[in-house]
This record gives sequence, C-alpha cells and structure tokens, in this order.
Amino acid sequence: MIRSFVALELSETLKDGILSLIDELRGAGVRASWSRAATLHLTLKFLGDVEEALLPDLVTALEAAAAEVPPFTFDTTSMGAFPSPARPRVVWLGVESEDRLYDLQEAVERELTPLGFPREKRRFHPHITLGRIRDAGALPRDVDLPALIAELPVPHGRTTVNEFELIRSTLSPRGARHETLEVIRLSGTEADSRH
Repeated sequence: MIRSFVALELSETLKDGILSLIDELRGAGVRASWSRAATLHLTLKFLGDVEEALLPDLVTALEAAAAEVPPFTFDTTSMGAFPSPARPRVVWLGVESEDRLYDLQEAVERELTPLGFPREKRRFHPHITLGRIRDAGALPRDVDLPALIAELPVPHGRTTVNEFELIRSTLSPRGARHETLEVIRLSGTEADSRH
C-alpha cells in the first residue's frame, strides 16, 4: 500500500517566504510540528493508502482531469488556523486563485470517484499547511496566536501552475518524507475553460 495524495508544488519564492514566516512563529514561542521546504505544497486531494496495482489507473484518471483545465496562477492571501486561532490544531496560509484551481480540484474528485475514492464532503478550502499543533492547550501562556496571525505579514509569491503531482508520503518519527510518483501536466485549453 502506498500512502499518497494529489498536490500542487509552490514557487521557490513562496517557499522561502513561508519558511521565514515559520521561523517568526517558532521564534515567538509557537510550538508545532512545522512543515519543511520539502513538504510544503497545496493539497488537491488526500488519497490515503492506495494499492500499488491501482497506480496506472490512478494516473490515467488524473490525466483526464488535467485535460480539462488550462494553466493558471495562485497566490497567498491570509494566515489562519483550524478549527480556530483560539484553539489551533493546524496553522495555514489561505490561497487566492482563478476559478481554474477549483475546476481542477473538482475534476480530480470526479475522475477518482469511479476508482473508489469517495468525494470529500467538506467544501474545498485551498490552503498551505504551515504546521500542526498537537495540543492547543499546551501553547505557552505568553503566546497570543490570534494576535500573531493578525499581525505577521503574509508571504507572497505568485505561483504558475502548469502541472500537479501524485505524491507518496512515508511517515517516520522524523516527520513525513515525500516522493513524487508522477507529474501530470495540465493540457486543457482556453476553449475548455468555462471561465
């Protein structure tokens, strides 16, 4: 079984800005399992454990999704936390994009459903995970995360998306290790786009 997900890569400029922001949060005393440069991405769909024999069909389905959407861009907008800044579990950067990001995510959902991957019930909320806080109640008393989220400047780095990736995630005590299994190029044209 291969633990995997579908994701967009980030521009190097954006990654550098995110790592600086993580350093600021860490320096302010926020304790979390922070993302590393190699694990920063924007998830389109988490697949979980996948049978290796299913990979060729999976790639074919993702190529069908890619054929519907032309290249597009996205940038970051704001920082937040799930479920809330007051009780944070995940610290994230929100993303702003053309409708094509949502079109791509919808196409991935639709093409993978026949292969046994259920549709995500929650509405797609594109974001980049900065870190995971294991125990929100354990934040130091002098750390005001909601204030930090409101005050710290959000890094920007417009990213052009020409492709997306199928990624294997291997868990270890030192954190997840990501390996690109397949790169799928967007092959849609302006005529394919509804927007």
